[in-house]
Amino acid sequence: MITNQPRSISASAREEQTQTIACQLLAATTEKRSIFAKVRDTFRWDDKLLSWTMDNPSLRVQLFRLIDCLPSLTTKAEIAAHLQEYLSVPDVELPQALKGLLNFTAAESMPGQVAATTLSTAVETLARKYIAGENIKQILKSIEQIRKQSMTFTIDLLGEAVITEIEAQSYLDRYLELTEQLTLASQQWSKVPQDKADGVDLAQVQVSVKLTAFYSQFDPLDVAGSQVKVSERIRILLRKAQEVGAAVHFDMEQYRYKTATLAVLKPLLMEAEFCDRTDIGITLQAYLRDSYQDLKDLILWAKQRGKPISVRLIKGAYWDSETIIARQNHWPTPVYNHKSSTDANFERMTELLLANHEYLYAAIGSHNVRSQAHAIAIAKDLNIPPRRLEFQVLYGMADNLATAIAQAGYRVRVYCPYGDLIPGMSYLIRRLLENTANSSFLKQSVSEQPLDGLLDAPVWGEGDEDGSQVQLTPIALPTATVTRIDPAPDTDYAIEQL
Repeated sequence: MITNQPRSISASAREEQTQTIACQLLAATTEKRSIFAKVRDTFRWDDKLLSWTMDNPSLRVQLFRLIDCLPSLTTKAEIAAHLQEYLSVPDVELPQALKGLLNFTAAESMPGQVAATTLSTAVETLARKYIAGENIKQILKSIEQIRKQSMTFTIDLLGEAVITEIEAQSYLDRYLELTEQLTLASQQWSKVPQDKADGVDLAQVQVSVKLTAFYSQFDPLDVAGSQVKVSERIRILLRKAQEVGAAVHFDMEQYRYKTATLAVLKPLLMEAEFCDRTDIGITLQAYLRDSYQDLKDLILWAKQRGKPISVRLIKGAYWDSETIIARQNHWPTPVYNHKSSTDANFERMTELLLANHEYLYAAIGSHNVRSQAHAIAIAKDLNIPPRRLEFQVLYGMADNLATAIAQAGYRVRVYCPYGDLIPGMSYLIRRLLENTANSSFLKQSVSEQPLDGLLDAPVWGEGDEDGSQVQLTPIALPTATVTRIDPAPDTDYAIEQL
């Protein structure tokens, strides 16, 4: 039996409480910056690039394409040539400062060298805003700052995509080493309130991992085979984490891996060696149409297991690629078509998760003030114990919101990507897309949009209301004289056929 959405108070009272908390958080997150800081930022190229991409969609596309290929460019001349090629297309309206930067005739010239250096430096600075460190010294420094703000953390190693077993083994070895290094360093840390909840000491160290990085042939076509290989390495990591007192959280990736990921983790965490562990977590993505049912299934599974694990509830980071892949293959989209629908689903999943807090601990991951306020309102209403709820944000994003939630007395965890900047470039692009998308709460919160509209309850978009799969509408042809051929969709092997 699953406990349904909590309603100890009326829906209107819950909404009023959510709005009040959201306004308080939003007021606390309003950044008060000195005139000096504002003037300084006008001369920083990384801030300029981010600002320009918010206002110019065409420029955003070209800049992100350029940033994506930047790691493969080995000389300043190559960077300068690509800079000119990507940004000189007719439909891109350039700010005056960028026009001046492109004002060179030869990539090898001194002005070309200056342009390449300016771009590389700006992108590297931008990456450092979202990547917590490239080595153990840097990551420990970032952790120190996080803990000083009475927050905790989880570390994710960048560059998870592996294509050989040598890489997969190396990935495991790096996590084993990282876990040991962090727990050794933690012995010198001063205690903060986040280290304890309900009188119980919590793991000071947590790492986040992706299953696909532990086996190079992880494939939904071979769930059983993938399960055997991946489970061998996951057991090693879980044993090491238990030995040193660290927690482990399993991230969710592209939709094609979702069912296989859950199929691997559920039986593994039921094994006698791990079934009593409560320092383990799984991620669910609210932008998926079947995520609500996945949460219901997890609750039933957790009841059978007898010991809770954490569920990190996020909205999802692959919306564009999931939509494009579905359209290419003539599949129904696995994600909701509208951002508002994702927000609405996130809220109903939050309600279901918190209503069942005795079976699953909740980790609410969002940069949307409304979404976090909604969770806080439920937690207050149900008087949920501190151990069973935490809030999460990404490193370098929504820092003020994280601070406001922590100051309100809730446990806050910062998701910290760690590793070389080059393999982290794809992560950087996802963060930039999130920051600059028109539907992003982060962008809307700095716009002129009225506060009331920003904090309104999300509504289901057309075609998304019941969360069911929808058929894609045909793409319009440029002329009616051409006969349209509607090909049969390819088989989606990520979905188990009954």
